[in-house]
Amino acid sequence: VLPREQIEQIQPQAYTSDPHNIYVSDGVREQVVAIIPGGNRLAVGEKTSVEFQTISGKPLAELISEYPDTEITPKWTVTKGDDRVQIDENGNLEALQPGEATVQGAVPGLASNKGFLFIKALGRVGAFGEDGSLHWDILAMVLGFGVMTYLNQLLSGQPPSDNPNQATVNRLTPLLFSGMFLFFPLPAGVLMYMLIATIFQTGQTFLLSREPLPENLQKLADEQESKKASEASREALPFEPGRSKKKAG
Repeated sequence: VLPREQIEQIQPQAYTSDPHNIYVSDGVREQVVAIIPGGNRLAVGEKTSVEFQTISGKPLAELISEYPDTEITPKWTVTKGDDRVQIDENGNLEALQPGEATVQGAVPGLASNKGFLFIKALGRVGAFGEDGSLHWDILAMVLGFGVMTYLNQLLSGQPPSDNPNQATVNRLTPLLFSGMFLFFPLPAGVLMYMLIATIFQTGQTFLLSREPLPENLQKLADEQESKKASEASREALPFEPGRSKKKAG
């Protein structure tokens, strides 16, 4: 964004972004670009529009109208310099004050609004909607991920910590880790992938835990257990830590 006295010295030239592929229907792919007809240098107070169109020049709205079952709505956001420009949901851009700004346009994937199994929309993000409604499918996957991670930790046979505080942290870490997805949400499709991967990993850990160890490893494990048992039953020496000191009579 430049002052008006400077913009008059610049020859307007249309701006075109690099092409990107999008699917407008199953098996139908098109390359689209973002266009700013008057160029990407604007004067303060100037208004223009940012549009998506195919590389052949067909507007995105016209392309989508050819596929009535497809719902694709571009989203525009200012990722840098939101005090210098503003853009609405229709791509209408207005320059506010001099400086650099970056506008990002996103076209949701074809599968983002489609459901799968108990998931209503694979592209939906967050356990709570804009109206405050609760998305039970996402909440269930977040809780399921935490439970599976906790079970995997138990089945992996991690040695218990002598420090009770550390032991508590170890038990709560899987639940706290999964709870982060409520504050830093991921798309439902990503959560589903993570949940399925954790379920398979937990099942694999369970099957491995049921198999007997090789003879040499089993012998080593038995020796370690017997060593711990003997150390626990042996009376501590006077100079060893943990021995209670006798009070003077």
